[in-house]
Amino acid sequence: MTPPEILEAASAAVPTLNLSTVYRLIASLQEDALISKVTVAEQPARYEKACALAAKDHDHHHHHFHCTSCNRVYALHGCPGSMDKLVPRGFKLESHDLTLHGLCADCRRSPRA
Repeated sequence: MTPPEILEAASAAVPTLNLSTVYRLIASLQEDALISKVTVAEQPARYEKACALAAKDHDHHHHHFHCTSCNRVYALHGCPGSMDKLVPRGFKLESHDLTLHGLCADCRRSPRA
């Protein structure tokens, strides 16, 4: 969720909540490794609950699917594996992020799509 989406959802329970408080809570939750930042090119930063698998396996990471119609982002718990073969000679790969773009199931079924 984006910070404004978090504010909108949480305002039902805490009507006096403001965006600056949401950002402070996001920073605190990131410090405690309870949430993770999700970045998708040309999109606002989003935050998701830290993956439970990461607590068990420190090497765990996952990727995302971005719906180009509704702009929702979905976690994909899996990885195609090593990207070492794509790295130019002499370079050292340290990590990778992968975002797939397309239509989510809801948007695909929508008559607007």
